[in-house]
Amino acid sequence: MMRSLAEMLRLNGQVASGKRINKPSDDPAGAARAIDYKVAIDADAQYRKNVGDASALIGYAENALASASSAMARLKELALQGASGTLDASSRAAISQETAQLRDHLLSLANSRFGNRYLFSGFRTDTPAFDAAFAYRGDAGAIHAAVERNATIPVNVTGVGAFGYAQPSEEVATIDGGRRVHYIPAGGTAVTVEIRAADDNTVLDTFRFENAMQMTDLLSQALANNNVDRIVALGKPLDDMLGHVNDVRADLGARLNRLEDQGNRLDDSKLSNQTALSGVEDVDIASAISDIAKADAALQALRASAAKILSQSLLDFLR
Repeated sequence: MMRSLAEMLRLNGQVASGKRINKPSDDPAGAARAIDYKVAIDADAQYRKNVGDASALIGYAENALASASSAMARLKELALQGASGTLDASSRAAISQETAQLRDHLLSLANSRFGNRYLFSGFRTDTPAFDAAFAYRGDAGAIHAAVERNATIPVNVTGVGAFGYAQPSEEVATIDGGRRVHYIPAGGTAVTVEIRAADDNTVLDTFRFENAMQMTDLLSQALANNNVDRIVALGKPLDDMLGHVNDVRADLGARLNRLEDQGNRLDDSKLSNQTALSGVEDVDIASAISDIAKADAALQALRASAAKILSQSLLDFLR
């Protein structure tokens, strides 16, 4: 009778919980598989959260660089306009004001924040990427997010990587009057520009920049000072900077596509593991109810037999 009561309690517990395995002794092998599935489901959930956080961070950075791309395109237009021989000094000074606004806008974008972290500062997420003098104050740290076991993806771009570009080798261009402009790599993303006379030896002017903000500041000053040679010389770096920003945006877009695909894979994996866990752990309600009915019938028969046995005394055998 005690075994029958225990079986009734077990079956009723299964129906109440919906689980076939409520403790390891119910099915040791099945319990071990269920634990493995639960661990996999929890891991998928955490990876899925990482994917969501990384997508939000990269998406915000891509939006900032989209604005930077628009600003660089406008700066290129202003440089071409300022280099026109039909403009006078006052007209260039007026263009300089808009250029200065775009410079400040680029600085604001470079110091963009997502929540309480600066996007383009590397590991130094509590520090603005660039100071008021347009010098980089972050580091070269690459932040990675785990999106799968033994698989990570970088979720940040440093300020140097986004707003500076490394010129691989010296380049030379010719401007009005046969003057030559030399663009000389100066280490990292720094470029030294020399405007030389037609003999290509006499240096008439030289300046240097390391990032888009410094470049834009130089353009603003050149416009304000009516320095046409500098305006023309800055045309090529501005064009290169625009292409660089768009390349970084393309890289971020590729990361977002990878994260979207990884998120879908994790969702599928989670569903598969949940289905497998259900197959191991969940009870067949119809079968359990049928077993309860059988166990109840057996228990009632035992109770009836026990009642007859226990109702007898010694007098029943003295005949």
